Amino acid sequence: MYYTREQHRRFLDKELEAISENYIRVLNTKATALLTENEVYVAQFMKVDLEKDTDSKDNFVGSGQVVLKLKKDKGIPRKNEYFTAILLDGDKCLPRNWGGLSWAELRRYQIEFSEVHCVWQGKTDDNGFLLCGFNGMSMDMAKYLKENQLAGCVIVLGPQAPPMEYYQNLISIVSNSPSEVSASQILDFDDEVSTHLPVPIGDVEPSEFIGEKIREINEIIVQGPPGTGKTYMMASIISQLLDAQKSVLVTALTNRALIELACKDKLDTHRDHKDIMKTNVSSDEMCLCKNIVSLESKDIVSVKGKLTLTTFYTASSWAKDSINVNPPFDYVIMDEASQALFAMIASCKILGEKVVWIGDQNQLPPIISLNEDTMIRNDYNMLANGFNTLCDKFNFPYYLLTKTYRLLPNSAALTSIFYSEPLISVNNESHYESKLPYINKKGGTSIRLLSMPIGEKADLKSGQYVIDLVSEILAENKKVSIAVLAKFRSSVRMLQNCFISKFGAKDNVLIDTVERIQGMTCDYCIYYIPNVLTQMSLNKSLFNVATSRATCNTIIIADHSIYQAVCDKRVKSYLEMLSLPIETLSASVQCEDLTINDKQTTKADGLKVVGHIDLSKFQRKKVEIKPDKTNIYIIDTNVFVDCPDIISKVDKQYQVVLSAKVIDELDKLKITLKPAGQKAVQEAIRNINSCYDQRNLKMELADITLLPRDFNPKSPDNQILSVGLKIKTDMTNPIILTSDNGLQLKSKGLGLTTISLKEFLRKP
Repeated sequence: MYYTREQHRRFLDKELEAISENYIRVLNTKATALLTENEVYVAQFMKVDLEKDTDSKDNFVGSGQVVLKLKKDKGIPRKNEYFTAILLDGDKCLPRNWGGLSWAELRRYQIEFSEVHCVWQGKTDDNGFLLCGFNGMSMDMAKYLKENQLAGCVIVLGPQAPPMEYYQNLISIVSNSPSEVSASQILDFDDEVSTHLPVPIGDVEPSEFIGEKIREINEIIVQGPPGTGKTYMMASIISQLLDAQKSVLVTALTNRALIELACKDKLDTHRDHKDIMKTNVSSDEMCLCKNIVSLESKDIVSVKGKLTLTTFYTASSWAKDSINVNPPFDYVIMDEASQALFAMIASCKILGEKVVWIGDQNQLPPIISLNEDTMIRNDYNMLANGFNTLCDKFNFPYYLLTKTYRLLPNSAALTSIFYSEPLISVNNESHYESKLPYINKKGGTSIRLLSMPIGEKADLKSGQYVIDLVSEILAENKKVSIAVLAKFRSSVRMLQNCFISKFGAKDNVLIDTVERIQGMTCDYCIYYIPNVLTQMSLNKSLFNVATSRATCNTIIIADHSIYQAVCDKRVKSYLEMLSLPIETLSASVQCEDLTINDKQTTKADGLKVVGHIDLSKFQRKKVEIKPDKTNIYIIDTNVFVDCPDIISKVDKQYQVVLSAKVIDELDKLKITLKPAGQKAVQEAIRNINSCYDQRNLKMELADITLLPRDFNPKSPDNQILSVGLKIKTDMTNPIILTSDNGLQLKSKGLGLTTISLKEFLRKP
C-alpha cells in the first residue's frame, strides 16, 4: 500500500474531530457536576516558592512550585495528574456561586490561568486537609499570585485542554507541503519497503559514534531501550555541535524531558553562557535550570552556537511556518520520538538540515482518541505510530544502544526479550541487603500471585496488600524511591486512597498509570495487574515500560490466572523466565472428588485398578449455571450462524435474551454471506420469530454507558456485553453464549459468565 499526504490529512482530521468532541462535552458539562465527579477541584492558594536570586538578577531560588491546600473529603488530585489552574474573578471562585454554569461559561470569569501538574502531597496541621505541590505554572501566573499577595485565595483546578492547535498545525503541513520539500519524501511512503533491524553500537562510546555519523549523514535513527543513557548521549553530542557554532533544536513531547536534558553536566558551560533557550519556561523550571533563557515569543529562534528547546506542539507551529523556506536549524534532535505522530516525525525535516530521531518503538506509542475499529479499518496505525513506521519502512541508518545503566543483569536479561540484541548491564550495584522474602537479592523481577475478584479494577483487598508491600520496603529503607504502577486510572485512584489513608503523603512514593511515567527511574517498582482485561495490562509496550523502571527490583502483583492470559509471546516468555519461585497467596482452589463405588486396589507394577466408576461424574455439567441465581442466556450472532436452532437447545426453564444488535447483524448477514451462510441466517431468523410466541424470549437494547471507558461503544461485541452488564444483579447470572474468543475474554474480564457453543452442545 502506498501512503499519501491525503491519507495523513484524513487521519489527522478524524483524530482532531475526536478530541474536539470529547473536550466540547467537557466544556458543556456543568462545573458543579465536574466537581462532584472529581474532574474539578477547589483549592486554597498557599504560596509560590519563588524568590529572586540576590546574586543574579536573571535567576530565581526556591523550588518554583505552587503549594495548594485541599479538603480531603472533597477528593484530591492524583500525583502527576495534569490540570488547568484558574484564578476566578469575584465570587465565582466559590462553587456555591457557580449555579448552572458550564465549565466553558465559568472560565469566562478567569483572571489568570496556567497548565500545572501535581508532583507531591503532604500533611498539614489540620487533619481534614492536605497540601499539594504543583509544577508547570507559567511565570506570568506565578508572578501575579506572588506580586499581588494572594495567599488564601481560591484556585480552581480543572480539565486540561487537548492539543488541538498541534493537530491543526500538522494538518496544514501535510496539506500544503510541496513535493520538493524533504518532509514530503517521508510523508509519501510505500508500505512494501522491507523492514530492517538496527545495528548495535556495541562498546563504542555512543555520543562519539552518533556524533561522527550525524556529521556525515543527514538522517539517523537511534533506538534507546530503557536506561541506555539517551539523555546523556544527546547532551554530549549537543555540546560538540554548539562548540562548532551550529544551531540546534531539540524537541520532545514533554517539558520534563527537555529540562532533564538542559540540566545535564555536559551542558553546564553552555548554560552559564546562556546558550540554552526554551519556550514557555515554567516557574519550577526557572529555579531548577539556572541561566536558562526563556523564549517568550512564538516566533522561531535559531542562533548559531545556541540550543533551542521546545515541545512537539510549538515545533509543529514552527514547521508549518517554515514549509516554503530553508530549514532554520542546522540540526534537529527529536527525543521521545516513539510518542510522535508520523506527520511530526516528518516535520523535523522541514526544521533541520540534519535530523536525529531518538526513541524506542518497544515503549509506549502516542495516545490516540480514535477507536480501534476506525484505526484498523482505515490503516491509520502506521500514521499514528510514527517512530515504528520510520524504523520499519525507511532505510535511514538505524542504530541500537545496548548498554543499560539502570537495569541490573537479571532485569537486563528479561528486558532483552523485547529487543533484537541482548542488553548489557553496566549497573555497578551487585546486590541489595533486603531481608524481605519477595525481593530478589540479585535484583530483577519477582511476582506475587493473589486471588483477585474477576472484573474489579479497584479491588480494595489486593490494593491494601500492595500498600503493605510499600510499607515493608520503606520500613527497611525509608529513603528509597518507589513507583506503584497500574494500567487503569480507577486502580490508581484506589491505590492512592489506600496509601494516603495509611501514610498521608510521601515524596518518595509515586502511584500512577504506566502511560504517565515513561522515562522515569526509581529504586523499586510495583506493577499492579487487576483481574480484569488482563491482556491490556500485558500489552507488550506497556509491560516493557512498567517492568523496566527500577534499578533494584520490580514486583508484579497479579491474579493466579495471569499465566493463562492472552498476550504477546514476548510478555509470556518474560513471565515464564522469572527467576524467583512463584509464591501463591490466599489460594482458593477447589477440586471435585470422583465417586468410587467399589474398593480401590493396586497392582504390584504400580498401576491403579478401580472398580465400577460412576460415569455421571465425567459427564458435562452445566458449569455455566448458578443454582442460586436466575440464569439468563445471551446469544451471540456467530452462534446463530453455526447453529440456527440454538434457542430450542436451551432448557425452557432458562430465559433467553437477544441483544438488538444481534438482530441487526443477522439482518445484514442474510445479504452479505455466501449462499450456505445466508440459508443458515434466514433459518435462525425464522426460529427466533417463532420462539417469541413459544418460550421465555425477549430483546434488550444496549446500554453503552455501562461499558468501561477503554471499550469502543460502537463495537457489536461490546454492545452485546453491555446487555449482559445491564441485566446483571446479585440475583441474576447472565451467560454469554459465543464462539468468539475475544468476546469470551472480555466477558470473563468483566465478571460475566461465558460458554462456547462447542462446550454448550456437549451431551449432558
